Amino acid sequence: MLKEDALEEAEASPFLVKKKLRDQVEEIRRHIFNFRRSEVEDCVDKMSKDVNMLIDGATNKSVDCSDAFNTTEVFPSRDAMLNWARDVAKENGFVLIILRSETSTKPTRTTRRNQRKTFIILGCDRSGKYRGPYKNALSRKVNGTRKCECPFRLRGKALKKAEGWIVKVMCGCHNHDLEETLAGHPYAGRLSAEEKSLVDDMTKNMMKPKDILLTLKDYNMDNVTTIKQIYNARQAYRSSQKGLEMQYLLKLLERERYVYWHRKVDDSNVIRDIFWTHPDAIKLLGAFNTVLIIDSIYTTTRYPLPLLEIVGVTSTELTFSVAFAFVESEQADNFTWVLQKLRGLIVKDEDIPQVIVTDRDISLMNAVQVVFPSSSNLLCRIHINKNVKAKCMSIVHPKEKQDLVMDAWDVVVNSSNESEYIQRLALFEKVCSGFPSFCEYVKKMWLIPHKEKFVTAWTNQVMHLGNTTTNRVEATNCKLKNLLQDSKNDMCSYWDAMNDMITLQHTEIKSSFEKSINVVDHMQNTPVYIKLQGFVSRSALSHITDEYDRVKTVGNDSSKCCCIVRTTHGLPCACELARYITMCHPIPLEAIHVHWKKLNFTDRGMDDKEFELSLQPELDALLQRFQELDCAGKIILKAKLHELAFPDTASKCPTPKMVRIKRAPGSKRDRSIHYDLSHWEHVDAMHPTHSGTSSCPSSHQLVHESKRRRVLPMMDQFPIQIHPFIEEIIDVKADSNCGYRAVAAQLGMGEESWALVRQDLIRELQHWQDIYTKLFGSNERVAELRQSLYVDKETSIKKWMTIPDMGYVIASRYNVVLVSLSLKECMTFFPLRGRPPLSQSRHRLIAIGLVHDCHFVQVALKAECALPPTALQWSRYCSAESRSWETSYVNRMEHFRSLFPHTKNNFVNVIED
Repeated sequence: MLKEDALEEAEASPFLVKKKLRDQVEEIRRHIFNFRRSEVEDCVDKMSKDVNMLIDGATNKSVDCSDAFNTTEVFPSRDAMLNWARDVAKENGFVLIILRSETSTKPTRTTRRNQRKTFIILGCDRSGKYRGPYKNALSRKVNGTRKCECPFRLRGKALKKAEGWIVKVMCGCHNHDLEETLAGHPYAGRLSAEEKSLVDDMTKNMMKPKDILLTLKDYNMDNVTTIKQIYNARQAYRSSQKGLEMQYLLKLLERERYVYWHRKVDDSNVIRDIFWTHPDAIKLLGAFNTVLIIDSIYTTTRYPLPLLEIVGVTSTELTFSVAFAFVESEQADNFTWVLQKLRGLIVKDEDIPQVIVTDRDISLMNAVQVVFPSSSNLLCRIHINKNVKAKCMSIVHPKEKQDLVMDAWDVVVNSSNESEYIQRLALFEKVCSGFPSFCEYVKKMWLIPHKEKFVTAWTNQVMHLGNTTTNRVEATNCKLKNLLQDSKNDMCSYWDAMNDMITLQHTEIKSSFEKSINVVDHMQNTPVYIKLQGFVSRSALSHITDEYDRVKTVGNDSSKCCCIVRTTHGLPCACELARYITMCHPIPLEAIHVHWKKLNFTDRGMDDKEFELSLQPELDALLQRFQELDCAGKIILKAKLHELAFPDTASKCPTPKMVRIKRAPGSKRDRSIHYDLSHWEHVDAMHPTHSGTSSCPSSHQLVHESKRRRVLPMMDQFPIQIHPFIEEIIDVKADSNCGYRAVAAQLGMGEESWALVRQDLIRELQHWQDIYTKLFGSNERVAELRQSLYVDKETSIKKWMTIPDMGYVIASRYNVVLVSLSLKECMTFFPLRGRPPLSQSRHRLIAIGLVHDCHFVQVALKAECALPPTALQWSRYCSAESRSWETSYVNRMEHFRSLFPHTKNNFVNVIED
């Protein structure tokens, strides 16, 4: 104890402790008489040595590691030398870092004397001084440093003629104690490239951080990484994927051959809605399309987006996921778009679902009515009962009365026919006579508008296969959450979990099919079922068995039987089974609905010779369009068709490497989930497979060209008053087609589709020649404009796009609002015919600019920016129904006028008397 106390105090004050220990030694010599003198002196001498060593170490610590690094070995490369030095340093309890590195330069006559040599200086990671924080020290959470000006230095030198590398010790001493273990050291615990890749893969597979760390420890026993570094690596991976999240999701969908569509928000690069389905799910949908269940839920992703789940039911009564869709909001427009994509997966009209079960979501119900008008829309009984019970508990008191009211409600919902429903409803009104507000709520909210969608008297009239709730969707979502594990996942993690869940679903479904074909239940091993065994699912046989038990009480009387199973399931009811038993006839296979006889993924009906999918109408339309195009247009259309017909021969750029961009101190990262259109993965708005039905991109969208040139200096080519409204300026190739290139790019067709734009405008002038003759004053002017659109081998200024003439034609042909900007004149063009969409959000607005009086560029305008007044001739020659185009933009045009108070008005009045 005396030695330990002395050592602790020596660290605080070496000289004071030395004096105190000497006094204690003298006291020991005076008071201890039982020990022998020699033993006491040995003990005192040992204690004195320990104190002196502690004092010397506290005043001047020095650890020499020169011997460990003295070597005559010649290393074949710089990396080999570095690896050796770092391994030796780790064995000795410290970390080596590169302090300085020089690379030789080729000698010349003028630089031969000052020629640099190739060398590298290595030092202890605790070398150097702490430089202090870049900002206010009070803002830093941790105030500490490992730096202690350690003098340890090694010099690695490259030999002449690339003979290798050698290591020399410049200073082999440390001024600090060496570590016994490097566990927790920030540098020693760094992950190697291979370990980072492993952590990324395990993060994608939703492994917990502790399991990732244990895996790394098993992989490398010398690994000293800490759990904090694992968390940092996971966060770095997620951050790196965030900006490319949507691209990576689309890449996953492509890799697994999913069928998907998406559409973007107007005037932005943000994905609005995205829909996808598994290829095997399409096969299951073709076979089992009698009942679909749809429900919208909010996911547990980091983005609070509604997820629309669509599930179906197999012949073995197992649930399969038909499709998933992340939507921008729970509006009728979003739901309608999703259901239209679902409808496109159903090939034959007779395969339209008979029943679709949803919640009481008015937007979803309206969308179902629009897309599937022939389907019966049932409402989830469980959700209805929850709403009614919650209302009852808030109005009806006491508790005994609540139970009585809810029992009466259940009786009404389970009414077997309409007359019974009327009687039970009267009883319900009597029970609720003391609570008129509750009775009124039930009638107005549920019974009057929706009784046909959930009351048994009406639901038993459709073939719902026993599905009157959305429980199957909720069960699927529960399994999905169990696979996710984490409460805040990105889109890709969510898709991974969905893909895993679908794989498990399909495995279970295949197993159930195999069991129905090969396994016979003992209770059904009778002559009655002999024709059904192996041809009908076990679930159907189970339902028939339940009806068979009712034969004794029902007999042949159909009034007692009610034939509910025949109507709702398509299976023989009790009275029908009684007739088969009376005739000693087994149940015929024809008595079973086709739904229960399908025991595979493929819909055999699609293989019939009578049914055949054909592309002939589309091919005929393409051929006709091809013949109408000129040489340049034909080349472009042929190239696009070649990519579709021969995808393996199309050139594909490799995945771009992510480059870390240095940001200014204090700048914030962009945490949006914008879809960044990379050079290898563009979304072509004209592509029928991956594009949605939304309108073409507007001027606020970035144009997806592989080579873009930002030309911000061209900002001076536009009036200074409108500079705040310009998001960016995007150049196009400078040739005689630049104007049409800018229009094609703004329409989402791609800059190289300029020839198609020319052809479209030629057809516009030909088809509506009478209107344009009045607009431009003569047939000769129309012919001149049409001639300027044809492409010749030799281009001239006559082939350039002219504004305002072509502005009217472009706006009318593509039904867009075209804004033309320049220093001389700014104007807005509206279509000359046709009504605008009712919602302004569905308007398409594109902008182009004329710079240097000879070149057109794309201009991206900010949302709700000021717009120049309408072109002069538009109001004189537009149709009556198209005049409402201008009304939607009156305020924005008045704002533009206010920016130029002293400019003479060369435009037509926005509001005419």
